[in-house]
Amino acid sequence: MKSLLSISSHVVHGYVGNRATVFPLQYAGWDVDAINTTNFSNHPGYGSLSGTASPPEAIQDIILGLKQILDFNNVYDIILTGYTPNAEVLQILKSEIEQAITNSRNKPHWIVDPVLGDNGKLYVKENLIPVYRDIFASGLVELTTPNQFEFETLSGVKIVDWSTAKDAIYEFRKLYKVKNIVISSVSIDDHLYCVGSSNDRIFYISIEQIGCSFNGCGDLFTALLADEFYNGDYDDIFKRIGQIPTVVKDIRVVAAKEFLTSDYKLDTDVIYL
Repeated sequence: MKSLLSISSHVVHGYVGNRATVFPLQYAGWDVDAINTTNFSNHPGYGSLSGTASPPEAIQDIILGLKQILDFNNVYDIILTGYTPNAEVLQILKSEIEQAITNSRNKPHWIVDPVLGDNGKLYVKENLIPVYRDIFASGLVELTTPNQFEFETLSGVKIVDWSTAKDAIYEFRKLYKVKNIVISSVSIDDHLYCVGSSNDRIFYISIEQIGCSFNGCGDLFTALLADEFYNGDYDDIFKRIGQIPTVVKDIRVVAAKEFLTSDYKLDTDVIYL
């Protein structure tokens, strides 16, 4: 059975982080191990929360425990990293995952969702940014799934139109060694797009917007993309990625108690720039 290690936040109530990714991946046939970087009562969308972020020594102890019972370097096909609350924890994850990939026989695919913030604001301390930059410069990350704000922060290029979107991708590729880039949401001319790059090609997918706010969609998007990335032909993966924003939309529509018509189309057209 294919095996995946998901490293992200945990909440008791609601569906973000590992609560949003583990079950869909299990349903897709993955054996999922989860390391929780937080243990919160709920996600911040409720306006208040209680609980704690996992301290660095706890994360280190958990990884040590896994190494004692598993062939940590070779057991996972994918290592997926999401929300990390502080730079110390991220530095530990960087070191451990880089060692695992370097010393692995089957080279697990490292997929990184660099959770930094959204809508022009950081959710985390600024000292995580240089650690993410080092991670992306390592050449070991095969796929990253930032949102627009996170991609602008890491590339240093503000996206305001298609020209600057391409500039941001070119700059990111100059700075870092990441084979595949998928920006989960980019706003251009009041429309929302998923924009990405692979094999020196740049593509975009139009995303239908819903007038509601949902937490955890980015986590679910990355999980579904990880599954497609592993199962698909890598040269063709970004033609198939058009299904994923639509699947996430379907879930949001159901949550909003709307109804899909019988002629609703699953696939979304992928356009190359």
